[in-house]
Amino acid sequence: MESLKDKVTIITGGGGGFGRVTALLFAKYGAKLVLADLNIAGAEAVAEECKKAGLSNDDVLAVEANITKEDDRKKIIDECISKFGRLDVLINNAGIGRFASLVNTPPDMYDDIMDLNVKAQLYITQLAVPHLKATKGNIVNLASIVSEEAMTVCAVYGISKAALSMFTKTLALEMAEFGVRVNEVRPGVVHTNFYDASLGGDPKKLQMLMAAENAKHPLGRLAKPEEVANAIAFLASDMASYTTGNAIYVDGGRHCVGAGFATRQKPQS
Repeated sequence: MESLKDKVTIITGGGGGFGRVTALLFAKYGAKLVLADLNIAGAEAVAEECKKAGLSNDDVLAVEANITKEDDRKKIIDECISKFGRLDVLINNAGIGRFASLVNTPPDMYDDIMDLNVKAQLYITQLAVPHLKATKGNIVNLASIVSEEAMTVCAVYGISKAALSMFTKTLALEMAEFGVRVNEVRPGVVHTNFYDASLGGDPKKLQMLMAAENAKHPLGRLAKPEEVANAIAFLASDMASYTTGNAIYVDGGRHCVGAGFATRQKPQS
């Protein structure tokens, strides 16, 4: 991943979860980072961790921003260009998940999920595209296995991630002539603060969910956040120089099997 050295990289949602571990991995490879997050304290804390991982004060910038707001999206891009003079990689990581079936989804939940997971991704990308054309950079979107695997408990979240996956493929076609690659990562269930927030901080519910999800992944465990970050780094690097419009699953094989996988008897060895 040496090609990530000095690459100016924006990570939305850079103050925690996948954003944090991705930032630390990119810092290890010497990238220059813009960590955008509504939680500025979290983003600043991650920035300090990145400095301990080898970056200088001049290599990392924390930006307080709510990417559902037009002015904040513009602020992220403007501050990036002002500090570093260019943009090489945009990682659309920020997202929200809420649990409800379609018939029980209230309008405000739908609006919150779609505004952040789809609309905000589109419009910050529009602002980034002119700068990415100049550097022949690339975009990595954080999608999910629910882009194609229907789950009643997170119906609108699944719809938003399916929309993001079509966004990835369509933008890849639009940007190909400019040498700008667009790809996505589709994690399975990974224990991050995303689930802590989605379940209202209820430790019992979280423990039950994680135990149940272990059995649904053929490798028999949940992914580590660092494994998702590895896939993001690969797609952002020159090692994926001929890869665009693609999705990498980091789900222990879950997308390969049917809904009844967890209840099937294992074959005798």
